Amino acid sequence: MVSLMESAYLAIAFVVFVVAVSIGGQVLASVQTSQTTNSVAYNATGSGLTGIANLATQSGTIGTILGAVIIIGLLMGAFLYGKKD
Repeated sequence: MVSLMESAYLAIAFVVFVVAVSIGGQVLASVQTSQTTNSVAYNATGSGLTGIANLATQSGTIGTILGAVIIIGLLMGAFLYGKKD
């Protein structure tokens, strides 16, 4: 069961996650432009960018699941609270 306060924390945590991925991607892209092409550092930042891109493409799925968890938790809480009375 998810309380209203917990759902707010989950939503804020998801927003922070998306912002962190976005800023991380910008930083890696900026760092990579200053590196020598095909060097070890360039390839390492390229791998980091690939990883962040994969994570960013999954953020929609993560957001959908998180939204479903919040809604189901709130509905269960409402039904269980109503059942107590």
